[in-house]
Amino acid sequence: MMFRPHAEATPSQFLPFPLRRTAQAAMLCAMLCAALVAPHAARAGEAAPGPDDADAIPVHTVTITGTHQAEQGFAARKASVFKGIDDIRDVPQPVTVLTRAFLDDRVLPDLQDVLRNTPGVTVDYTDSERVTYFSRGYQIDALQVDGMTINQAGSMFAQPDTAVLDHVEILRGASGMLRGAGNPSAAVNLVRKRPTGTLQAQAAATLGSWDRRRIEADVSGPLNASGSLRGRVVAVKDKRDFFQDVRKEDREVLYAVLEADLAPATLLTASLQHTDLDATGAWGNLPSALDGGPLHLPRSTYLGAAWNRWNRYNDQAMLALEHGFANGWKLKASAAYTGLKMKPWGFLQSYFTRPAGATNPYLFNVSTSAYTGDTSNQRVLSFTADGPFQAFGRRHTLVVGAERQDVDTIGTSGYFNLGPMTNVDIRTWNPYAVARPAIAPGTAYAANGNKTSQEGVYATTRLSLTDPLAVLLGTRLSWWDYDVPAAPSGNYRIARQTTPYAGITYAVNRNVSAYASYTEIFTPQNFKDRSGAILAPVTGKDVEAGLKGEFYGGRVTATLGLFRIDNEGKAAQDTAAGTPCLPWYPTGYCYIDGGRQRSEGWELEVNGEVLPGLQLTGGYTHTRTSYLADSTASNVGQPLRSIDPKHLLRVFATWRPTGGALDGWTVGGGVQAQSETYVRSGAVSATQGSYAVWNAMVGYRFGPTWALQANVNNVFDKVYYAKYAPTGIGNYYGDPRNVLVTLRANF
Repeated sequence: MMFRPHAEATPSQFLPFPLRRTAQAAMLCAMLCAALVAPHAARAGEAAPGPDDADAIPVHTVTITGTHQAEQGFAARKASVFKGIDDIRDVPQPVTVLTRAFLDDRVLPDLQDVLRNTPGVTVDYTDSERVTYFSRGYQIDALQVDGMTINQAGSMFAQPDTAVLDHVEILRGASGMLRGAGNPSAAVNLVRKRPTGTLQAQAAATLGSWDRRRIEADVSGPLNASGSLRGRVVAVKDKRDFFQDVRKEDREVLYAVLEADLAPATLLTASLQHTDLDATGAWGNLPSALDGGPLHLPRSTYLGAAWNRWNRYNDQAMLALEHGFANGWKLKASAAYTGLKMKPWGFLQSYFTRPAGATNPYLFNVSTSAYTGDTSNQRVLSFTADGPFQAFGRRHTLVVGAERQDVDTIGTSGYFNLGPMTNVDIRTWNPYAVARPAIAPGTAYAANGNKTSQEGVYATTRLSLTDPLAVLLGTRLSWWDYDVPAAPSGNYRIARQTTPYAGITYAVNRNVSAYASYTEIFTPQNFKDRSGAILAPVTGKDVEAGLKGEFYGGRVTATLGLFRIDNEGKAAQDTAAGTPCLPWYPTGYCYIDGGRQRSEGWELEVNGEVLPGLQLTGGYTHTRTSYLADSTASNVGQPLRSIDPKHLLRVFATWRPTGGALDGWTVGGGVQAQSETYVRSGAVSATQGSYAVWNAMVGYRFGPTWALQANVNNVFDKVYYAKYAPTGIGNYYGDPRNVLVTLRANF
């Protein structure tokens, strides 16, 4: 059954539809033309290259304070996501940097808003609070905060607030060298704000649709006369309702960071961050019709009770010591703790199930669940050393490092099937009049806790073979353990896993570099073969090739790339051994490593000041995924995630005219567009056609201190599903048209 929430639109309004070809051609032309023109023409005010420019191969300088984006536009030349290499052109994989200027112009309060606007990334919902991200058909299963990996840990995780961020870095493709185990999707590094050498203060107040009220404060500067001790504090209070009835959210964030110059080349950094989130939540949302199509319920429909809650808090503490030597080498030791916790009885949610054999799509059984105790304690230790060395008359670089991550999870406990009701017709039922049931009695539930430990050592070298040609070679050795203390039969481990890396970059000219790379990542799996041995991890093998451009003094960057990922060794049923497979699987088959998946495609991205005063960030991604071999025969040839679009476009631009009557004004707009998708569950399927969501902004700066801007999201009030499913209660409407008005002050 086709979802047609936007059936009134014509195909010419969507991408990738006729406009897709135009957009691709325009962006590709912009990149190639700039590549051809820029080597021969310098921008006004920019000196032309001279004969002593060493064939335009730049000399890179890295300081021990890390990579921070000083740019005021949408382009970034540097990133810290790839350890030891900060110039994006030197990384042989696509890297996207969303700058502070972009985050401010779009007014993106938390991580899901950011990644919804990121090229090549899709956002999915287990429910309203457990948000997941995908790239190239695979889940982005871990995040990095200032280069330190954290696990999102399901129901306890609160989406990070962008007020504390300097910028966001996304490296697409396999990233096993960076973090060991995971999926061949992407690495997302959230780079937080650092103290400044001079006193400064910023404040922002936002009012918006559905009674949104948000206040941000940011104060930074030296704490002693010499400036050797610096601090920064960011605070956020954000309260809002939703377009759904009675849903609301209350967020508080406090972030504090200190930097101390212990010596001229030694820096100590310490930070604390606390996020408190009280949310109504929606544990499941709207149902589908019996044939998988939509029931066309109003977007304001919320079937949960007003007393529903999903309350949790996240704490982070980090400590880093960096030292730089006169020969260019740097040492860095870091430690981080992350605590993700559900508040006491912080989960209280209604749940809906369709009665067996139902013929009325509006008829449901309703019950309530209450849980407490969910906790994830995560600890990370990291050590890196990087610097130059001389060999064969040339200067090269080397990075060596070691890290350990421990994740201790306390399982949730509580009750379900509280206050059950049967055969409720949701068309006439008022969920907000239902009395809150007592937490007990009900059916008790307790989940086992578990412990995951991962250790890794790695080394990467960048060999400068000639002025334009460099080769990257690296390897990582990883050890991985998973333990369930209450059920040791679930324990398994990886004794040692080798992850190789190889890449090459070639500077075609001073503006364009070509790159190619091969890298891997592994995913442990707890399945046994007929001998009782645990299967080897699934291995994601990623091949990349493309061009990267940097034009007009770095004010414009562009990437055009191809990729292919083969995910090999996924567990498949060993049907040749027969069933049952005793003693390991008394009621089923043993397993072999026979599964294979593929993801391939191409992507184009352009960022920066493409014309005077015109800032653009734009990315188009074409992705094809499929099962090449699988124990379920019907999966073969099908996409890995049919709900992910093949064609994905993200574009946003702002124009700031200078001089004349328009001086001080900013206008902007953009689009988030995708092609048709579908989902199948057994014999029932649902399809959503291609759609586009348009956004706009206008702002005015009243001198150096005050600025006012208005953002309108979903300008044409497009009705679409951000997540949908043909069965169950998995339909989530995308946000209707909404407005945010922000007043900023810089002191």
